[in-house]
Parts: sequence; structure tokens; C-alpha cells
Amino acid sequence: MILYLHGFASGPSSHKARVLSGRFAAMGVPLEIPDLTPGEDGFERSSPSSMLAIARAALARAAPPHAIIGSSLGGYLAALLASGGLGIERLFLMAPAFRLFERWEKRLGSGELERWRREGLETMHYASGRNRRIGWQFFEDARTLPAFPEVRVPTLCIAGRRDETVPLADIAEFVARSPSARLVEVDDGHELAGSLDLIFEEARAFLAPFTGPLPAR
Repeated sequence: MILYLHGFASGPSSHKARVLSGRFAAMGVPLEIPDLTPGEDGFERSSPSSMLAIARAALARAAPPHAIIGSSLGGYLAALLASGGLGIERLFLMAPAFRLFERWEKRLGSGELERWRREGLETMHYASGRNRRIGWQFFEDARTLPAFPEVRVPTLCIAGRRDETVPLADIAEFVARSPSARLVEVDDGHELAGSLDLIFEEARAFLAPFTGPLPAR
């Protein structure tokens, strides 16, 4: 299985998910793209652990080996999954959101965090196209997770030099800690919208053990 994990406040119909799944489908290679926050109030009640449970259930439906493509929060979740084995043999991570708890804590500060605890955190939910409030359990759960999961499987990280959400330095630190990981920098922001052609070429080469040999050019 090649599993695709979407980012925070996103969903299976995100732009990157649609582009990459379409291009892999044209090669005869399906991507499994679960909704990590399903249901009417799934986003509001979600946490990293609830998302990991959905991803684990998806992996369990197919025999290993597995590969995971992860975007932003989905990239961080992919690394957490791989640190636990589960038959995962390759990770392709786009702007993976390492240091999840630390970045939220620094970004919001004590006042906004207290408001989040009391009222929920209002944010744009891109999958539904409206503002929604995610509960405090997301932050509390993130506190328990490692900033940089220990990953030993081959990993390719794509990161933008102009990313204002996840600093390139954080992704570079993960790669420095992970002998099996490689970093490809692109001149792009967090969404990596201008780099999708390169991303697909890198992904199909890196994931060739799961997709078959590359076609002759």
C-alpha cells in the first residue's frame, strides 16, 4: 500500500492529494487517502492520536510492505507511524510538520493558548471551506509526542525555502538526526504549489519499489 496522509484542517480532496493521486493512478498505482478527521464534528474532536489510529487502521487493511506520502501534519504523523514499524519501508514527506507542539506553543503564546483551552481554537478548515473550532485535546495530545520521531527507513523530505509555517531548519534537523533521510530543498512556500511537477518526479523515483520500474523516456 501507498498511503497518503493529508495536512492539518485539510482532507482527501486537497490539491496535492488530487494531483499526486491522479498522476499515480495514470501509472496504474492507486493511493489510499483516508479522511483523518471524518464525521460532522471529526475535526473538532480530533487529535494527533486519533489521526494516527485512522492511519493505522488503513495500513492494517493491506499486507506490508507499506509506503507513506505525508503532507505537513500528515508528514509528521507518517514519521511517527514509521518509528513504530508497522511494515512501513519508505516515507515521502512534503513540508513535514516536525516540532508540532513547540511551534503551536510559540506561535500562540499563553493568552491565546488559554483561550483555546476555554473555547476551542478557531481556524479555517480548508476541506469544508469554513471556520471551525478544534478542541484543546489536540494541543494536549501533541504535548506527549516527540518533536523528531526516530525514523530508520529510507525517507525523502521535500521542503520549501520560503516556508513560513514549518521552518526549513526544523526539517533539516530531522534529516541530520536520521541517517536514512535525504532533503530536497525547493524555492517554494509551505503549500509547495509551484513544485508539484518536481515533487511527482521525485516521488515516483523514490517509490519505484512500490510502483514498478520507471517508464523509459
